[in-house]
Amino acid sequence: MSRSHFVRFSSLILALALVLPAVTSLALAKEAKGTVKTDVTIANSVWLAGKELKAGDYSIVADDSKITVSHDGRMIVEAPIQWQDGRGKAESSSVVVEGNQVKEIRFGGKTRAAVLQQQTN
Repeated sequence: MSRSHFVRFSSLILALALVLPAVTSLALAKEAKGTVKTDVTIANSVWLAGKELKAGDYSIVADDSKITVSHDGRMIVEAPIQWQDGRGKAESSSVVVEGNQVKEIRFGGKTRAAVLQQQTN
């Protein structure tokens, strides 16, 4: 290997060694604070942020401050949330209902749950 090839190769290795930890930490931070998605089946009609969710299958996406609930590819409702740490990982995704109001969304395999804020009918 000639000296110029060695210098180029060494420069490339050094650049990768400097960039890789930064990229890895950004990816981990995004995973920790990124969006969480799940699908749930609701057995009976419930209310979430003033909207009735009839029995059926729904997709839920949660970010740092809100959840978005969709049915058949159409957005049904968005609602503000706060994240709450649980005691352990949820075995499956579920909706926690009190009366007929959705109070919390739990995500399978995650330790945190999305707690709904100020809901009205």
